[in-house]
Amino acid sequence: MEMGITNPGNTSEQTVGGVPLPAGVDPLPEPEITQEQFDAANAFVRFLAPPPRERLDAIGAAGARLFAKIGCASCHVPALLTGANRLPALRFKVVPAFTDLLLHDMGPDLADICLGQAQPSEFRTEPLMGLRFVTAFLHDGRASTVEQAIALHGGEGLRARNRFVRLSTFEHAALLRFLGSL
Repeated sequence: MEMGITNPGNTSEQTVGGVPLPAGVDPLPEPEITQEQFDAANAFVRFLAPPPRERLDAIGAAGARLFAKIGCASCHVPALLTGANRLPALRFKVVPAFTDLLLHDMGPDLADICLGQAQPSEFRTEPLMGLRFVTAFLHDGRASTVEQAIALHGGEGLRARNRFVRLSTFEHAALLRFLGSL
């Protein structure tokens, strides 16, 4: 639903604040994909392995420690454990996702449209796995660098952002080297 694609299990188009979509914006009939297409996309995402991390050198390892020390890891939790699953490939696996998958208030500067029960300033913690492949950051791509994305953290992320800003030049470079390994 976050992608705006209806399917047989959810045929109602999500709207922002309950306001109907303007005429002509969504010309496709509902549902937009079949159950077979939905199942194929779901299986693809479900079995997609996390991208492997690059090896850390001593500077990157120092950056990993700083990531935890300044508070980034309180929301961008380094690893999650999958639960019980009938499929061994998915059962009790450690996933280096760097997210807690929870909604956090990111402050008024990032407030935007919202769906479901989220408030405009609430966002699900973005997984940082595969970060080195990303070219636009935040939910709307407004940040073109990791530093810009961190600088826009407010609300619950403000303290970690402020600690990041106060890092020495070496610490700043080390943290960015660590993030560049994800």
